[in-house]
Amino acid sequence: MKCLVVGAGSIGRRHLRNLRSLDPGDVSVCETDQGVRESAAREFGVKGYAALADALEAGPDAVFVCTPTHQHVPVARVALDANAHLFIEKPLAASLEAIGDLADQVRARRRIALVGCNMRFHPGVARLKEALEQSAVTRPLYFRARFSHFLPNWRPGTDYRLTYSARRDWGGGILLEGVHEFDYLRWLGGEIERVACQADHVSDLDIDGEDCALVLLRYESGALGQIHLDYLSPLKLRGCEILGGDGMLRWQSDGKNPEVVQVERNGGSREVLYRCEAYDSNLMYLEELKHFLQCLAGSANPALDVEGATRVLALALTARETADKSGGWKEVAAPSGSGKVGA
Repeated sequence: MKCLVVGAGSIGRRHLRNLRSLDPGDVSVCETDQGVRESAAREFGVKGYAALADALEAGPDAVFVCTPTHQHVPVARVALDANAHLFIEKPLAASLEAIGDLADQVRARRRIALVGCNMRFHPGVARLKEALEQSAVTRPLYFRARFSHFLPNWRPGTDYRLTYSARRDWGGGILLEGVHEFDYLRWLGGEIERVACQADHVSDLDIDGEDCALVLLRYESGALGQIHLDYLSPLKLRGCEILGGDGMLRWQSDGKNPEVVQVERNGGSREVLYRCEAYDSNLMYLEELKHFLQCLAGSANPALDVEGATRVLALALTARETADKSGGWKEVAAPSGSGKVGA
């Protein structure tokens, strides 16, 4: 099998490393930046291409689209025209209009397309899903997810201001960066029919998108949900709580390299379902890659296909649109006879 990774930034390099580890066959990289391309080719022992057309001429079976978000769909379309299967990093695009008929084209060409959903392979999320399937709590009523991480610490050695994360028009801003939370909450709780959001740029970070967001969700089941996202926390925090009619499931992850992970159930007494003091986050990317290879072999279906990823993106973009339109802020009236609230 021939695999081509397009884009040699942090996630592209991770996929190159993991592909070399799993050794599915020939691996190459396409990167327009000469220095980055040569560095990646040398580090991973792969052939480097400056032009996508030249890289596709070599006939890759699968193309990993690891470019900035706004380039995902254009690169995917060119790769699809070359009859390649697709692994597209999240989020699928920076706008719904950019996606167009991509799902129809994937089906028409009978290709496999997986959109990045590595958090589904994280032990925290995976154990919550397993617990729900085993009815560890019945009738989920409320879901709450959180992702907090100081943006300048995300990619050591890289100026965050030069990354797509800092550029709203490139798909940056915490709402699209936090699209994993929309994805796994939908995976855990079913379809989400309504969203409301408050989001803004509240810090001194040199970005042009929102760095903090509070999202409210209403599921088709009637359950409620909440997502907290920010670029601000000096300690990386991630987790989820699920309240049911007879108990609570809770996953909490603290830190990064190592990451402390715990999943527990509380239904009157506490039961630890999973704990790891030093989880290696690369393991979920390896599991995601193994899943993609299984899809190519015909033994699995994509955990998140283009249609599903479009729905997830729609949730995040609707939340942003709601916030942009003021999100229903209402001034708190001062009590009668008082100069201000709290006086």
